Amino acid sequence: MVIIFVLLVFVLAQGFLSVALSSRDQALDRLNRQVAELAEMLALERGQGEELRANLGRMTEELRLAAAARDTALSQVSGLREERDRSAADREALRSERDRLAARLADLELSAGGAASRIASLEERLAEALSRAEAMGGNTAQVLRDLTEARRALAAERGALEAARAQLAETQARAGGAEQARDRTAAELAETRRQLAEAQQAMAALRQEMEALNRTVAADRATIEARLADIARLSQQVRQLAALRDEMERRAAEALARAGAEEAARAAAEQAARDEAGQRQRAEAAIRAAEAARQQAEALAARSDQARQQAEASAAQATQARQQAEAAGGEHARLAESARAQVALLTQQLATLRAELSRIAALLDAEEQSGRDKDAQISQLGQRLNAALAARVEELQRYRSDFFGRLREVLGDRPEIRTVGDRFVFQSEVLFPVGSAELSAAGQQQLRSLAQVLLDVSRRFPPDLAWVLRVDGHADRNPIRGGRFASNWELSAARAIAVAQLLINEGLPANRVAAAAFGENQPIDEGETPEALARNRRIELRLTDR
Repeated sequence: MVIIFVLLVFVLAQGFLSVALSSRDQALDRLNRQVAELAEMLALERGQGEELRANLGRMTEELRLAAAARDTALSQVSGLREERDRSAADREALRSERDRLAARLADLELSAGGAASRIASLEERLAEALSRAEAMGGNTAQVLRDLTEARRALAAERGALEAARAQLAETQARAGGAEQARDRTAAELAETRRQLAEAQQAMAALRQEMEALNRTVAADRATIEARLADIARLSQQVRQLAALRDEMERRAAEALARAGAEEAARAAAEQAARDEAGQRQRAEAAIRAAEAARQQAEALAARSDQARQQAEASAAQATQARQQAEAAGGEHARLAESARAQVALLTQQLATLRAELSRIAALLDAEEQSGRDKDAQISQLGQRLNAALAARVEELQRYRSDFFGRLREVLGDRPEIRTVGDRFVFQSEVLFPVGSAELSAAGQQQLRSLAQVLLDVSRRFPPDLAWVLRVDGHADRNPIRGGRFASNWELSAARAIAVAQLLINEGLPANRVAAAAFGENQPIDEGETPEALARNRRIELRLTDR
């Protein structure tokens, strides 16, 4: 029974191993297909990125030309403004000169009026002097002197009047020139204003074109940055998938090696089982032979009893014959001797059969004792294996408890971070913005603290302890509409990979971190309320073994 049980265990292990290898081969094929698809997408995105870079260069050149045109227009506008300022200054100077000339003209007109009145007064005085000269007669010299003085004064006044009139004419000529200059300046100012208006319109058009170009460039830059981010994310996913594929290949190789070792162990066990079966067959043959011998012995015993009875009957007959026929003594003695010899032979055969039966019984006892010893060894091996497994589980549980205890100390008692069984649960809103797989600043800080705790705790792990920190991504059941992700499964996968990548970047060994995604398929709350959906959007950390 033990051999059959061992064979059954090995057959089941071989079956499970075959199923595991087949599933791993299928997973490896899926990963290879995903890597190929991601490589194609990466090549396509790179082509689009090159095209966007060319567009960006072209738009940058156009923007540079527009900026140069804008600078030229600004310089023209600046020149026009300076010309306008100079024209305004000239206009103000002309206005001041006009006002000064008008004031001077008014003064000259007043002076001319005064001179005319003085000339009239002098003429009146001259007439009076002449009349007095005629009347007085004797005082002619004095009158002549007065007349001469009056004439000189009159000549001076007339000279002043002529000078004033000449200055007035000059002032009027200058005022006319100033008016003409003012008209020319006004015309030039109007032309300057028209050119300035046209320049301002051109400047506004250029500014609008520049703003449109800036918006286009900003949109293109945002698109390029988004594409570059997607390319970087896809490249990271390709590297992670390649690492995962290598890890799967390594695990498959280890599984094949273990399968080879188990196959060798199974072959050895089968050989031992065959040897055991041969021994059991020999024992069964010996038992059958012993049974046959026993039956033969019983038959011989029956025959010996029959012979003894016959001998006794023969002895009785011999005695009777000896009594009846003493004459036939020689024949009687011969028959008695023959009977004794036959009884002795039967007795010897019976002893031989009994010895054979004892030997067979001893062999059977030895086989049974060997079976009991092997059962005891198998039981001891099972107990030792169970004890070792229990010790490993207890050791891992102890380190897991230490790990979770340290995490509780670091993260504190927060409702959005919970411990559920052997899992540490982060609500997605703690780590990610809504609908995004990019870690927030607060989420990065939380995960860095977690990575430091795990690094500190893992230094106390035994080297042969096969521990793994598994990062599980979960989402709610609301379908995704638009955005970068086609499904909740892709969103949860991207978030799990982002958390795993940050932990690896913080120093955790890549072979100790595994990312998994479950989408909306493993909710912890079946409700439809916003609170229930929020509880289902989560990242779970699980410290487990391989």
